[in-house]
Amino acid sequence: MKNGLELMIGVDVFTLLGLFRKAAIYKGLEFHESIMSISSPIKMYELNNRLLTFLATRNIKRQDRPDCGNEIFTLIDENPQDKVPGWAPSNYWNFKLSEAKNMFDLQVMISVSFDLNLEKRGIVLIPKASGSFVSPTDLLSNFRMFKALVESDNNAPVVAKELAASDGSIVVLWTDLGLGGIRKLSHLFLEFAGENRAILELGRDGKIFNPSPNFHKSLDLNYERFITERAQPKLFQIWRTQLEEYRSSLLV
Repeated sequence: MKNGLELMIGVDVFTLLGLFRKAAIYKGLEFHESIMSISSPIKMYELNNRLLTFLATRNIKRQDRPDCGNEIFTLIDENPQDKVPGWAPSNYWNFKLSEAKNMFDLQVMISVSFDLNLEKRGIVLIPKASGSFVSPTDLLSNFRMFKALVESDNNAPVVAKELAASDGSIVVLWTDLGLGGIRKLSHLFLEFAGENRAILELGRDGKIFNPSPNFHKSLDLNYERFITERAQPKLFQIWRTQLEEYRSSLLV
C-alpha cells in the first residue's frame, strides 16, 4: 500500500501460528514448529514402580491385554468419562515391549496444545500426556495423567504445576501478550461492510481488498489474520481506499 498504509506482520498483523508462539514464549514453553499447535515436551517421565503405584491411586491402572499376549502394556483411566454418543472413550495408553531392552517402553511426555478462544479473549493451553506408542485423545484422561505426574514431582516446571492446579486448561489473555483489543480480520471486514451485501460479495470474491477478509475456512494456521487494535483504523482506511479505487474504475 502507498502513503504509509502498510500493515506489518508481527506488529500490526498476527497469524494464529504467531499467536500460539507468543503464548508459548509467555509461559516459558518452547513452540513445536513442526507440529505447530503443540508445545515441545515440557518433561518426560519414566513410569517406574513408584509412579505406577501413584497412578493407581488416581485410578489410572494397568489392564491385562490377553489379545496382545505379552507385547503390550496398557494403562487405562478408570475414572468416569465424558460420554459421546456413538463413540467409545479414548482413555488408555499402550506401551510396546522393547526387544532390545527386554522391557516395556513406559515413557509419558507431558506437553500442551494450543487453541484459540475468542470468548475467553486469548489462547487456551490444554494439557497433553503422550505415551510412547498409543495415547488417548480424550481431554479428561490426558489431564488426569498430566496432573498425576506433575503432582508426584516436586521439580515439575512452574507452567506444569499451574496447569495441574487448573480445571483442565489455562488461558493466556490478549492483554497478557500486550495485544488487548486484537480482532480477527474477517470479523473486522463484516464491521466494515455493515449491511452492504455488494461489499460483502466483493470481500468474498477476494480480488478487490488486500488484505483479503479470508472468509474461507482453512486448517492452515497461517491463513487467518488477526489485527491489533492500534492498526484497525489503518486497516479500515486501506479497505476504504481500495473500495473507492474500484468504484472509480467502474466509471472509466
